[in-house]
Amino acid sequence: MTLQRTRTYECMCLLDNREVRKGWQPLKDATTAMFTKHGAKILSSRRWDERRLAYAIKGQHRGTYLLVYFSADTQSLTGIRRDLQFNESLLRYMLLDCVEVPQAAYEPEGDFDVNAIPADDAPPAPEPEAAPPAAEAEPVAEAQGEV
Repeated sequence: MTLQRTRTYECMCLLDNREVRKGWQPLKDATTAMFTKHGAKILSSRRWDERRLAYAIKGQHRGTYLLVYFSADTQSLTGIRRDLQFNESLLRYMLLDCVEVPQAAYEPEGDFDVNAIPADDAPPAPEPEAAPPAAEAEPVAEAQGEV
């Protein structure tokens, strides 16, 4: 007999902007379907932000964040994590236990124009190279003396 424990979780999904440009709502629906497939109940699902990444992930320098709050049986997390890990549209995800869903999560999602996402075709400009080191001083000849 297995014990069923339902908990509330928060999942921050970093989505590939190439997929986001193809359509926000279908991508959001497909992502939340990964949770419901394993019996989770979606409490809130909304776009958090679109930002430049600190480092390139899968060649992408920008990404769109989807914040999902859901309740699920603790036994279903393995399947949810597996689906998130192998999803090509997700660059990264972070799944945390959540004590309480913030009230702001239930506010309506603002309009999102996928055409306003900056192009990510070229990597950021490289940093200028450091100036060559100053000419080294002549080595001082060691004095050989008697001890």
